[in-house]
Parts: sequence; structure tokens; C-alpha cells
Amino acid sequence: MALANISQPGLNQGQSDALAGFLKVFSGEVISAFERSALAVNNHLMRTISSGKSASFPVMGRAKAAYLGAGQSLDEIREAIPHNEKIIGIDGLLTSDQMVTDIYEAMSHFDVRNEYSKQMGEALAVSADGAILAEIAKLAVEQKENITGLGKGVILDKKLAASDMGITEAEGKMIVQMLLELKAKFSNQYVPATERYVYMKPDGVAALVASWNAINRDFGAVGTLTDGNITKIAGFNIIEVPHLTDGGADGTHVFPSEYKNKCVFVAAHHTAVGTVKLKDLAVETGRRIEYQATQLVAKYSMGHGGLRPEATAIGCISAND
Repeated sequence: MALANISQPGLNQGQSDALAGFLKVFSGEVISAFERSALAVNNHLMRTISSGKSASFPVMGRAKAAYLGAGQSLDEIREAIPHNEKIIGIDGLLTSDQMVTDIYEAMSHFDVRNEYSKQMGEALAVSADGAILAEIAKLAVEQKENITGLGKGVILDKKLAASDMGITEAEGKMIVQMLLELKAKFSNQYVPATERYVYMKPDGVAALVASWNAINRDFGAVGTLTDGNITKIAGFNIIEVPHLTDGGADGTHVFPSEYKNKCVFVAAHHTAVGTVKLKDLAVETGRRIEYQATQLVAKYSMGHGGLRPEATAIGCISAND
């Protein structure tokens, strides 16, 4: 029996989809990218300048003590406190923008401007995070002192059997051991016990949970197996960072390449790196008459740099060859 030739009101001429012309019912829900947040921006030094291209951070060494002998002058034994400075310059004006035409906005049955603005602001925040974390790592691997005797960055580079790599009990125990080792190294370099932060990849945090030691309060840990969340170990505040090794936007503040693929965490004291801010994060809109559109722009002007190498560390784990 031959198929009946029926009318197809949903079929657009020249197309094959018989339903293309039917009205799409708005579900009332807009699916957007998951929210990203700045994870390192609030845990370091930040200075705002009203003008100029850079800011200077003075560095002071330590005083020394000596016994004064009978008849001896203090002028004979005095040692001046050494000084240095670190200069952090503004990187430039970092921007993220979108342009929404009037015609497309009129056709849309959901609001896009708020979501676009939020996404652009998040992009800048994540870029700042990446730059700060890259500066921590660079300061650690440079192995230099600001002033002789203050100390260098800490590199913890460990090996595991290939079968133990990943979200395993063995790797979790290795990370706990690394943090305990780092606690001692920081203390030996007089890094204050408070405001110590460890920025860790999600796989590393999961391995910590798998080890059980990370939720054992005998290790000074704060976390729960139920939530899979570790917030503190051995005095370090643990912060999970998916974009740990991404670096800053446009190839600025590049994470050290030889450690990028094997880095599990970077660690720093609050004063280890600094940010100089000329223009704070702002979002503005403006009409583009020639395009009959509205332009949305998110922007900030900052610069990031290392200050205290003795208060930085990088932790890496790789498979035994």
C-alpha cells in the first residue's frame, strides 16, 4: 500500500527535519557552565596603587646577636641588617568581552547578559589565580634567596610505583608524608605557622581521602570521608584547585614546564607572593550603534610577583622508571 502524501507544517522548505518549524517550548531552565571562583586571590599580599607601573616591596634580613667583651666597643661587633627589594609591575589591562546584538537578544526567550557578565568575571578571576599559583611555583623552583640566610624555596619530588599512582591509598599517604616534611622545612626557615596554604589538584585531594590518614586527627587533619573534603593537614589549609598549573592568560606567568605534569600541589605562606592592583575587577556595558548591539566588557589591571622564596614549595609525584 502506497504511503499517503500528507501535509507537514513543521517541515521547512529545503530541509529534511519534519519538526524543525514547530515552536520550541521554553523549559524555564537555562543550563550554563558551572561557576568558577578565585581560590588563591584572597590568600596573598595585595597592594593597590593609584598611578604608576609598579610597586616596591622592601625586604629585610635578620639582626644578629654577639657578646660584648670587657672594654670592647659595640662598633667593633655590630653587623648591619641586610636589605633588598622586590618590584612587581603591572601586567597590563586584562579583558574579557562579548557583544549581544539587539535582534538576537529579541529572539532569545532567556536572559543572557547576566550569565555572560558572570562568566567573564570568572574568567578574569581564574586567570589571576593561575598567575599567582605560577609565581609560587616559579619562586620555589628558582632556588634563590632574597637575602643570604633567609632560605630558598622547597622542592619535594617523590617517586611511586606506577601501579600506586592516582587516587590510591599509597599516593594519599605519600602526600601526607610530604606535607609533614614541608611543615618541618617551613618551620626551620621561620615561616610563621599560621596562614600556610596548600593548593592541590583534585586528584591529590581524592588520594588524601583514600589514604584515611588525611581524616585522622592524630595527623592534625580536618576532613570527613562523607563529604570527601579535606580542609587542613599539619597546619596547612588545603584548597582544591582544578586550574593549578594553567598559569595566567596569554602565556603570562607560565607554570614551570618541567614540573607541570607531575605537580600535585604548591604551597605558600600568605606573604610569599604579592599582587599590585591599578584597576580592580569591573564589568561595564556600552552601546555599539553601528552594530545595533550592546558590548559587555570585564576588565582589571594587576601584576603578580614572588616576594619570599623561603615561604614557597612545590610538591610532585611521578612514577618510578
